[in-house]
Amino acid sequence: MTVVPNPERDPFLERWNAFYERVHDVAATLALYPIEGSAERVRLGMPLRPEITQPAGMFSAPAMFGLADIAGTWLAMENVPDDTFPLAVQSSINVVSNAREGDAIANATLVRAGRTIIVTDTRVESDAGVLLANIVTTYVVTPRR
Repeated sequence: MTVVPNPERDPFLERWNAFYERVHDVAATLALYPIEGSAERVRLGMPLRPEITQPAGMFSAPAMFGLADIAGTWLAMENVPDDTFPLAVQSSINVVSNAREGDAIANATLVRAGRTIIVTDTRVESDAGVLLANIVTTYVVTPRR
């Protein structure tokens, strides 16, 4: 489930919940949860579960990429009008470490937010603060259809 409690009426969580009340994507499969979001930064978490591990019991690279992709996409969405959607057209991932327990935390920040192109840099870290992966993604801003 990707809809989360929002007793303080946080605007980012309101957008998150409205989106996931109508969209079912890989965020549910990865059990992602929002930590915070703004036009400058989006942070999401992902618990380590058997369904997303590689044979050695650590986070799989595709799971870390999925976490980073969704964090970066949400950051890009925070920087476009409501009638547009940022489409990822290029991503570069460097997996540098891994973890056998705890959560992975994605911290997406803007490299550049232009009228037609948005570039994000997402660091995925263990909940102990160890860098697991770094992902740079380029988005094209297109009108929703």
